[in-house]
Amino acid sequence: MLVYFFTGVWMISLLIFLIYTLISIFFRSFSYPTDYIAFAGNQVTDKVDKQLRYFIIVPCFNEEAVIKQTIQHLLGFGEFEVVVVDDASTDNSAAEIRQIRSPRLHLLQRQLPDAHTGKGDVLNFALDYIRQQIKQRGTTPEKTIVGVVDADAELAPNAAQRLNGYFSSPAGNVCQMRVKMYPHFKTELQILQDIEFFSINHMTQIMRMYTRTVGLSGNGQFFRLAPILAKNGPHPWGNALLDDYELTIKMLLKGLHVDYMTETYVYQEALASLKKFIRQRSRWIQGDLNCLKYLPAIVKSRRLKTAQKTGIYYFLCQPWINALADTAIIVLTVFSFFHLDKLFGNLPGLALIAMVVLVALFSLLWGIVFSFFYRHDLRHFDEPAITRRQYLLLPFGVSYLYVVLFFSIVMAFWRWLFHENSWIKTEHGKG
Repeated sequence: MLVYFFTGVWMISLLIFLIYTLISIFFRSFSYPTDYIAFAGNQVTDKVDKQLRYFIIVPCFNEEAVIKQTIQHLLGFGEFEVVVVDDASTDNSAAEIRQIRSPRLHLLQRQLPDAHTGKGDVLNFALDYIRQQIKQRGTTPEKTIVGVVDADAELAPNAAQRLNGYFSSPAGNVCQMRVKMYPHFKTELQILQDIEFFSINHMTQIMRMYTRTVGLSGNGQFFRLAPILAKNGPHPWGNALLDDYELTIKMLLKGLHVDYMTETYVYQEALASLKKFIRQRSRWIQGDLNCLKYLPAIVKSRRLKTAQKTGIYYFLCQPWINALADTAIIVLTVFSFFHLDKLFGNLPGLALIAMVVLVALFSLLWGIVFSFFYRHDLRHFDEPAITRRQYLLLPFGVSYLYVVLFFSIVMAFWRWLFHENSWIKTEHGKG
C-alpha cells in the first residue's frame, strides 16, 4: 500500500513539474520574443528623466573580502549613491569601507544589541536614512529609486541605462534584474548555480511576467520609493529568512507587482563548497516556509487575480512538493532494489536494457534542454563559455541536483519545526 501511495506522489509531482516547465519554455521561446518591448528596461526612451536619484543599499556583515570592490564598482555608475549598512561586523569590513573616499558613499553602522536581527531590519534601517536624506535635500519620493545589491555583487555595464529607461516612465515602479554568477568557475557546482539563475530561473521569471507574479531575488531589486511608502509603509521589509519573496507577497497584496529585467543583470558569487551550498539553500527553503503566515491573507484577497494566487500557491508549496517527491524517489528506489527479481526477472535482456536506457534518457532530458538554453544565453551576452567536458556533464548535474537539495530540505524543515530562525549567512569571498 505504501508503494502505491509514493508512486502516486511521484506521478503527481512529475506532472506538476512537467506542466510548469513546459509553460515556462513556451513563454521563453515564443511569447517573450514577441513581447520583448514590454519587459522592464527594454523600452525605447526618448528622454531620460534627469531628476531620478538612485540610492543603492548594500547590507554588510563580515564582508571584508569583497565589500570594497563591490562599493567601488557601484560608485563607477555616476547616477548611484551607495548606502552601506554595517551590521556590527566583527572583521575589518568597516575599515575597508572607510578607505573609499566619496561623497556618494554613506556608511551606516548598527550596534549590538540592536544588530544581527535579520536582513529585513538592516534594509529598513537604511530606508529610514534614505528618507531623511531626500527630505533634507527636497527630493520627492516619486523621483527616488532604491536598489538592493548584495555585498558580493556587480552590475552589468548597461545596468544604469536599462534602469533609467524603466524608471523614466511614471509607470515603472518595481523591477528585478536577471541574476548571474561570476564566470571563470572553479567547480561544476558553480556552473550549476549559474545555469539555475541565468537560464532556468530566468525562464520562470519571464513566465511570471504574464501572470504578474515576478518574484524579487534579494540581489538586484529596484523600486520607486513613493508607491512603496504609500502601499507598504516606511518599513516594507519583514523578518522572514526569504525577505525578498516576503516583500513580493506584501506588494502583491497591496496591488503592486514586480517587472522583470531580461537584458541586464547582476553578478553574484557562486559557492564552491557543497556544504555551504546545502546550508544556503536550507535558509532559502526555510524562508519559503516562513512566508506561509501570509496564506490566509492571500486566500481572502479580492485584489489578487486567480493567476496571481495560483503562482503564489505554487511557490509556497514548492518545499512540500519537493520533500514529498524526493521521499517518494528514495522509497521507490529502495523498494525496487530489494525486489529486482520480482519486478524485472521475467523481462528479456534486451527489453531490460532498453527500459534502463529510456529511463536514463528521460531523467536527463530536461538537463539537456536547459543546457541548450544556457549555451544560447552565454553566447547572446558574450559571456565566457564553459568547456566541452563541462557541457557534457551539465545535464547530469541539472537532472540530479535534487539529490543534494534533499539534505537542504530536511535541514530547513527541521529548523522550521523547531523555530530555529537564526540567519545562516553565506560567506562571500571564501568559495
